[in-house]
Amino acid sequence: MAELTLPPALAGDERFALLCKLLEERHAGIDLNPMLVYLVDLVKAPLLPVLADQFSLLDEAVWMLAESEDARRNLIKNAVELHRYKGTPWAIREIIRLLGFGEVQLQEGLGGRQYDGSIMFDGLYLYGDSRAWAAYRVIFNDPITNDQADLIRRMLSSIAPAGRRLASLEYQAVAIRYNGAAHYDGLYNHGSSV
Repeated sequence: MAELTLPPALAGDERFALLCKLLEERHAGIDLNPMLVYLVDLVKAPLLPVLADQFSLLDEAVWMLAESEDARRNLIKNAVELHRYKGTPWAIREIIRLLGFGEVQLQEGLGGRQYDGSIMFDGLYLYGDSRAWAAYRVIFNDPITNDQADLIRRMLSSIAPAGRRLASLEYQAVAIRYNGAAHYDGLYNHGSSV
């Protein structure tokens, strides 16, 4: 154990010096490594769910989306900051990034648009619907499977701003092509998950 030094006000009193010496002798043999659970990189993998539960991260969808041990460790390391900014667009982007899905774009305020040429008529915005101001979309740069889309939708319901409604998860720009790389077995869809 590290050498304990007393503050100058107590160092002159030999009673405190004796107490300090006794404490050093008593605690010298204690291994502190098991107590260092917040050094997440040193914790054994079976203990990660315990830490996740301690940081309120054991939500079923979030933990299932963190498929690798590194993703789970990163999620635990950033748990405090995620909770601090919960309900913000930053939190949505950050948790998706931490789970290994890369960068995403958020489209907010989908309704109430006019045909004035300011946006493309590509089906992503709702023209004239003023009630859709609370709707948002998440646009991925990488394709996601249908089961991942279901889990992401459940996760977003707990971390997205209150009162906001997820319109869809989009990855049409990187949709699966008919080139034999993916089989038509229901694992993927055609670029959008509503």
